[in-house]
Amino acid sequence: MAKGIIPHSLKDWTQINENESFWGKINLQRPEDNFGIHQYNNGLWTSGMIGVGRVFDIDGLPIQDNGKEHILMVSSTYGMDPWKMLEKVLKDDEYDAYTEELDKANKFLFRIFYDQPVIQLEQDSNSDAEILYALSFLNACYSLCKKGLKKSLIYKNENYTAKLRGKIDVSKNMKHNTARGRSDKFYCKYVDFTEDNIENKIIKAALQKCKATLKQRFQDIASISNRVGFCQNILRHVSSTRITNSDFNAVAVSGLYSYYKPVIQQSRAILGQKLYNYIKNDGSTAKKSVYTIPYVINMETLFEFYTRTILKEILPADEYCLEKYSQKLFLQNGVAKTEDSEKGIHLMSYCIPDIIICNVNTGKPSMVIDAKYKPDNRPLRSDSHQLLSYVLLTGVQKCGFIFPGEITKLKKMESTNSEALPLSAKPVQYYELIMGNDNNAAEIYKALL
Repeated sequence: MAKGIIPHSLKDWTQINENESFWGKINLQRPEDNFGIHQYNNGLWTSGMIGVGRVFDIDGLPIQDNGKEHILMVSSTYGMDPWKMLEKVLKDDEYDAYTEELDKANKFLFRIFYDQPVIQLEQDSNSDAEILYALSFLNACYSLCKKGLKKSLIYKNENYTAKLRGKIDVSKNMKHNTARGRSDKFYCKYVDFTEDNIENKIIKAALQKCKATLKQRFQDIASISNRVGFCQNILRHVSSTRITNSDFNAVAVSGLYSYYKPVIQQSRAILGQKLYNYIKNDGSTAKKSVYTIPYVINMETLFEFYTRTILKEILPADEYCLEKYSQKLFLQNGVAKTEDSEKGIHLMSYCIPDIIICNVNTGKPSMVIDAKYKPDNRPLRSDSHQLLSYVLLTGVQKCGFIFPGEITKLKKMESTNSEALPLSAKPVQYYELIMGNDNNAAEIYKALL
């Protein structure tokens, strides 16, 4: 770990002030390692990613000056609360479907860099990153438990009555049994396989710490509580012990058990977090981590999922419903699978709108919406084409975009032709919804009236 840090507070989707010389060292060939920072119009810009972490040079080394690391702390330009959004998304019944599609597309909702040293931030830094750590570890632990726990070979000694196991330990048998006239007992030594090894003890300790964190925020989420219960059941034969740094030196997870490595790495980072007490605004005492594991949240992906969650909460269930996530709209009639679509044509076989709102009574789409985590005043040709193609495929009479903002408000396009876009025999109404943290249901519902 470096001697200290040089913090830099940035906003996403903004141009960077390049007055400091270290910006010239940043590796622009791998933006995924540096919060998506990229060059645009002869300047450096952030992307739709927020978080806390290091920046790296072309050699993959953290950029430092005088022994201090340059640390970026990127927050939302639009005043969006990522922790509130993440909490909503985690409670969504489609969360597993979201993560499955992201894995298929090699994308992510968030990443936590357990392979990097932790970062010591100022004590007044505002972050609820412990939620990310706990959730990420739970998913990793769940995957490990499904594969099976490591069993270790150990030698045991035990004094049995009227039975043998393994071999008789002659010297101990004479001392404990023969000398005492207990010919009915045999002191045996044998080889056994056990799950109660240091690797599983470390994982169980980390799980217990994460469980306490998740319980505060997600106690009522069945998917999370079920995963915690599953892991606890698999680890039930493992002892609960206090883990120290020296315990990690005894870990052996090569070969068959190499899948333990990332989980042990996460456990070390989570168990190594130090906390301090502070007084909250309401006068109560709380604890906060002094050290932060580097992380990044993809706000573009999170915003898309968040808008779906909010709409499902607000829309009257007896009138409207959302088409399931990642629903494919095929161009050809009667085609429901990619492999059945016609080959050799330039058109894509299907499109996947972000949000399709359907009428419950008719089952037909009534509105198609595309969520864009970007400024609402910078129109792009590709965005317009994308939305209009969705209108063509669904046959809806209402469409629009959802953009991020501080306050929820609805904008409707005032057209000279019956306040609608004359795209077909049936004019289409166009809306733009600014989605804020207030989640104003009345404002959102106006688009459906």
